[in-house]
Amino acid sequence: MFEKWLDLGLKKGISDLEIFATQSKGLKLSLYQGKIDQNVLSDVSSVTIRGVYDDKLSRVHFENLSDENAEKYLDALIENAKALTVKEPAIIYEGSPSYPEIDETPFDFDSVPMLDKINLVKNLEAKILENEFVSQVQTTVYQESYSKTVLVNSKGLNLEKENTFAYCYASGVFQKDEDIKTAMDIKIAKKFSDFDVDAMAAKTIKEGISKLGGKTIKSGSYPVVFRNDIFSSVLGAYLSVFTGESAYRDLSQLKDKVGEQIAVSNFNLVDDPLSDKALFKTPFDDEGVACKKRYLIKDGKFEGFMHNLKTAAIFKEEPTGNGFRGSIGPSNLIVEPGEVSFDTLIKDISEGVFITDVVGLHAGVNAVSGEFSLQAGGFMIKDGKVDFPIKMIVVSGNFFKMIKSIEGFDNQLEFDTSSIGSPNVYIKSLMIGGE
Repeated sequence: MFEKWLDLGLKKGISDLEIFATQSKGLKLSLYQGKIDQNVLSDVSSVTIRGVYDDKLSRVHFENLSDENAEKYLDALIENAKALTVKEPAIIYEGSPSYPEIDETPFDFDSVPMLDKINLVKNLEAKILENEFVSQVQTTVYQESYSKTVLVNSKGLNLEKENTFAYCYASGVFQKDEDIKTAMDIKIAKKFSDFDVDAMAAKTIKEGISKLGGKTIKSGSYPVVFRNDIFSSVLGAYLSVFTGESAYRDLSQLKDKVGEQIAVSNFNLVDDPLSDKALFKTPFDDEGVACKKRYLIKDGKFEGFMHNLKTAAIFKEEPTGNGFRGSIGPSNLIVEPGEVSFDTLIKDISEGVFITDVVGLHAGVNAVSGEFSLQAGGFMIKDGKVDFPIKMIVVSGNFFKMIKSIEGFDNQLEFDTSSIGSPNVYIKSLMIGGE
């Protein structure tokens, strides 16, 4: 089938043609008060064709690749190209010299009986409800995903990859007198046996109870420690500044700063598609470029932007294997951890803030200027120990200044759901708005 599309496209005057086809299957179970209120199965195929016509690159996205639709969608691609007025590099990739091999067999979640999945969410809800401070569990969710990608083009490229994972969480409502908080812990698993109901419930309960009895604090400048998942989220809000697209459009302060010191000397930020510590391994990007380990920041110095084929051509650099979903992004972005424990990281902080929640990452962040102002919650650090919970605060600062004032990292590397990994990170000083 692919050959017919490629042959027909070339006959129509498309100089280079690429077919990117994905098959996605999923299951979602949702439980409330012991009863399944959602049981959704999905099986979706989608296709994106990209082609170069009259030296312009256009694309068409649709579902279900079938021979009977070839004429229709190839004509649409040509018409789209004719309508383009911007002259930018139009490239269909001939392939990398080699591709990394992924020595990993995706787990077949379909092999797990449905009853086991239902019992997982039922048992998780029941375990959390056993705690005296839990008034209810708002929802308990189990979701699994399988995807297979095939990438072929008229230059002879023929690649394939597949991935599968599942996640589960329960959102508990915790109450003590008039104080009400919610908490959940998302467990991402590569195989079903990774789910441990007792551990998942215990972590959610610990998180919820720890938030109760929160106090406000006085406004001022404090040493701040971001919990690993929170620093990952903040870093994720600034990903665009590390892309060639932002540099090309003058939307990144890092433009023309390759080789310059932009952070403390022990800050290392690496995109590692094959990391054994990460949840997923990625052999190639969506344009067919081989992925490889590459530092964005090494010993505090900016090493260069992430590129797709277009921006690499604009900057006359090699593509970096970061062309994903029509945009530019990392595969596994990792803030390299330190060697000390969390207790050692905070032992010299006499009065500081440990941030475990932030709200408004989209509205409160300006990626161009670096400024951020975020509603937050967490804990007071007193004399080197995590003390009482705090609430109703706002943490503000500037991302580019912040990474120059990092005091240290602990050894607790954790990944969030977007494949960004970070340890807990100690910042010398940030403004905290409180009372």
